Amino acid sequence: MGLFDGISRRSKRQVIKENAAKGKNAERVVKAEYEMKGYKVKQTGRGHDFEATRKNWLTGKKETEYVEVKTGNAELSPLQKKKKQSLGSKYKVERRDSTSLGSMFGNLSGSTKSTKRKGSGGLLGGSTGRSRSTKGIF
Repeated sequence: MGLFDGISRRSKRQVIKENAAKGKNAERVVKAEYEMKGYKVKQTGRGHDFEATRKNWLTGKKETEYVEVKTGNAELSPLQKKKKQSLGSKYKVERRDSTSLGSMFGNLSGSTKSTKRKGSGGLLGGSTGRSRSTKGIF
C-alpha cells in the first residue's frame, strides 16, 4: 500500500455527489444560454431538465424545445430515450464537458480556443495584439 492510496480513493457516495453538483452547474449554464437566446425556460419533471419556448418573429409561431443536459460521458436513461424518440427534433441533448478547473471558471464547454482581441484594446486606443486562452491558467 502506497503513501497516496488512501488520499486518491473516493467513496462511491462522494463521486455521485460530485457528479450531481457538476450536472446542476451545467444545467444552470445551459439554462442561461437558452435565456440569452430569447427562450423562456421552465423546469420540468421527468424525461428532460427543462422546456424552452420562444416566439419565432418571422413566422409568429411558438417554438418549444425539451432540453436534457448531460455532463461527461453520462448516457440517457430509458425514459429519456423514450421521450427523445416521441418528441423527435424538439428534444435536445446539450452536452457539456465539466472538468474541475472548467467548472470553477465557468467554462463547461471544454473549449480552449484562443481568441484575439479586437477594438480599442487599451487606454491609448490600439490593439494589444495579445490573445486570450483558457489554457495555461495555472
